[in-house]
Amino acid sequence: MSLPGWFHGFLKPDADRCSVLETALGGSGIGFTVLRTQAGSFVVARPRKVEHDGRWRSKVVTAHYDRVPGTQGALDNSAACLQLWSWLVAERPSLNLSVVFTDHEELSGRPATEQGAYALGQAFGSLGIHRPLVFTLDVTGRGDTLVSSSSAAALRQEGGAMAALSAEVEGMSAALARALGRRVFRARVPFGEDLGFLRAGVPALQLTVLPADEAAELSGKDGLPPWASLEWPPESMPYTWRLLHSRDDVPALYTDDAFGLIDRVMDALAGLAVPAGSA
Repeated sequence: MSLPGWFHGFLKPDADRCSVLETALGGSGIGFTVLRTQAGSFVVARPRKVEHDGRWRSKVVTAHYDRVPGTQGALDNSAACLQLWSWLVAERPSLNLSVVFTDHEELSGRPATEQGAYALGQAFGSLGIHRPLVFTLDVTGRGDTLVSSSSAAALRQEGGAMAALSAEVEGMSAALARALGRRVFRARVPFGEDLGFLRAGVPALQLTVLPADEAAELSGKDGLPPWASLEWPPESMPYTWRLLHSRDDVPALYTDDAFGLIDRVMDALAGLAVPAGSA
């Protein structure tokens, strides 16, 4: 797979990844703004051919650019950043869609309310993004099968607003599957920045990619298995996940199938029209 020149610098252990992204976007003629907060810096990009129509919900697609220190983080989560940049550069039309490169997802077990996603979820209104549906891309560089997280269902027991958000996330997954016109595997994968958004009151659906055999095994599990934590011994974990948070997470793992799949997912999300009056 051919990688753009800026991406090699992005992978360096000491890279200022936010600055690299700003340079890559600006050098490609993509308009963006940077929201700087105590919880991190967020690079907000809007597709050049975006159409704004108040009849439909806003949509935000995110990828966190931070990674575990000392690693290249090729799968977690540099691949998703590259995929979003590539889609933006292609300048395909979209409806009410924004792209945000997010910060502070890798928090080593600290509360979701400390995530960058939590702060960003609270700041959407100041960015002119109202009542968005958020789709987070995480570990999307290896495999051929899209996995849509069903972990938000576990939050229904909290009742009230969280139960309503959980139901909305279920609807988002179904709408994406219809727009793609293909099967989307459902599985309770570990929460990522989707939990930070949810705690901020924003419906968020996490999307990941795995090889077909790993996705099928994962989706067959009843509930969230104990090895879903990256801190758990990895013997039963999907092979792709065993590579995360380590020096083995390198670009050689990338597959053309994964990048082609996310490109189709982005086109489906770009055209997704959810009525503004829907919950």
